[in-house]
Amino acid sequence: MSSENEKLVNTNGGGIKRHHSIENFEPVKEAKTEKTPQKSVDTKSKEVTKVHLHHQTETSNECLEKGDIVFMYKPKLGVDEASSLDEVQLFHVMLIPEDETNQGDQSSKTRLIKIGKKKLPASGKDRFWAFIEKADDDLEKVEENLEAQSYQTATVGTRTIKADRIAGKGKYIMVKEDKNRTAIGYVLESPAEVGEVQHAFNITKEASFSLAVKNPKKKNPAGAGLTSTEKAEFPEELLKKFGDYQWLPAEPAMLDILGCEMIWIGSTTDALENLLEELNKEIDDETTASEVMKDIQLDEKQHPTQPLIDGEWPKAEDAPEKKNDETSSNE
Repeated sequence: MSSENEKLVNTNGGGIKRHHSIENFEPVKEAKTEKTPQKSVDTKSKEVTKVHLHHQTETSNECLEKGDIVFMYKPKLGVDEASSLDEVQLFHVMLIPEDETNQGDQSSKTRLIKIGKKKLPASGKDRFWAFIEKADDDLEKVEENLEAQSYQTATVGTRTIKADRIAGKGKYIMVKEDKNRTAIGYVLESPAEVGEVQHAFNITKEASFSLAVKNPKKKNPAGAGLTSTEKAEFPEELLKKFGDYQWLPAEPAMLDILGCEMIWIGSTTDALENLLEELNKEIDDETTASEVMKDIQLDEKQHPTQPLIDGEWPKAEDAPEKKNDETSSNE
């Protein structure tokens, strides 16, 4: 495989913590090819991990799917409402494909994606590990993971995992570029103007990313990625596509698998400029927060919408979990 058909992922820094980054995944084993690829070396002589992509010569973009994209976060335990990224427990991206975009005769599922770095990549230097936390044809089943959950502990009694707060909603499109790279681009619909919350998560008016999926049969280094019991179980037809490669461009069918591990790589919107312009025509800048919540079938009383209104963090006194506890104690 020629160097033109290889993408490089820098492995900066030391080891990584589980669910946080792709930065130190083991180098991929070279696939057997007739030609010996040129070695790519960065200026700091750091190890690189190669993301192998299929060799194709076509130059047109192939639309894989489009739909709604929702950005969400959960405040940390012990915090009524987050007021900065430091007080955020996790960051979610939800993809809700349109009914008319599908994989042949099979419609794509709604997916809930957990981004390890708790924010979107901001540049091509950012390579953030992520995985499919839930995927289902039923939107309500996926959104069960967005609700508040309480549990008992022996030391502090009842603890409550907060419901997701909605940080933004827009339209996305996923394309295969030149048959060797999968990109996903979005245009933000709500809020109309980005604010403090959106800046914290690197949510902009529009952006695009490259998506590469990890071969579930390849091992992760200690402490990185999902455990063996959490890993995706791909059907044989998808596993065959990987061959000996450790990474492949993402496909909708791969993203429909629970536990699918991937990296989101910051990219420019140049290649998707025309497609994003088309998405912009579908955007209604006057969409209210209530309309957004109705559209994605979430109760705004349980999922604060302040970030959708003015881009600001919700106030601690307005935390629905706190109000629910006060109501319960008064009964």
